[in-house]
Amino acid sequence: MQSQIFTYVLLAGLAIALVWVIVTDLKSRTISNRLTMTIALGAPLYWLSIGLPLWPDVALQIGLSLGVFAVCCVLFAIRQMGGGDVKLLTALAFWVPPSQFTLLLVAMAMLGWVLTMAVGAWHVARSRAIKTSPVRDTALLVVGTAIAAAFASAVLGGPTIPLPAGMAESATTDAMTAIALVLAPLILLLVVTFGSIRIIRRHDRDLWVPYGPAISLAGIWVVASGELLARGMTSPVG
Repeated sequence: MQSQIFTYVLLAGLAIALVWVIVTDLKSRTISNRLTMTIALGAPLYWLSIGLPLWPDVALQIGLSLGVFAVCCVLFAIRQMGGGDVKLLTALAFWVPPSQFTLLLVAMAMLGWVLTMAVGAWHVARSRAIKTSPVRDTALLVVGTAIAAAFASAVLGGPTIPLPAGMAESATTDAMTAIALVLAPLILLLVVTFGSIRIIRRHDRDLWVPYGPAISLAGIWVVASGELLARGMTSPVG
């Protein structure tokens, strides 16, 4: 019982640390090395609280983190990821089991996409670029962000927009309708994404991808899903 309480405390601390990463990264576009180190050093305490065996579980966890670090270093080298983001994702890999890490990456991609568009809308709303229409372009970006959020929600298992009953029934009997229902969202997403990029760049704004907040929100999503806690519940410890 005491070990389970300790696990609760550690997971709550992880969530708080990730929230603080979001605040500091959005404010200054930097992630504290001390904060990242705290997240990494908290992982062995989490392993201990759930009774994680050294072999193969802890070894796999360390191997996952090293693999993530190697891949992220390549992204850093080609200037697709910041150093703080590399360290944050590596630290988080110590916590998330390999079976759940793909879900973390999917959540990171979806949330990062939505955040990128939302931040773009915020900057465009404050734009002073000549020969542009900030009000119109901001409205378009807000609509695009809402579409992206709806898609991300559906992918991550959140609320979805139900299809009309007649259309859903047609999809089960008509192949062309089924194909159209699959392709339509993808085409809409491509139009929204590339259209948003064009709008943001028209206002002389760099397309900033907020990796830090996206990684942190994905980590909070994994914590909130209960997977890390359930991992401890199945342990013989406590």
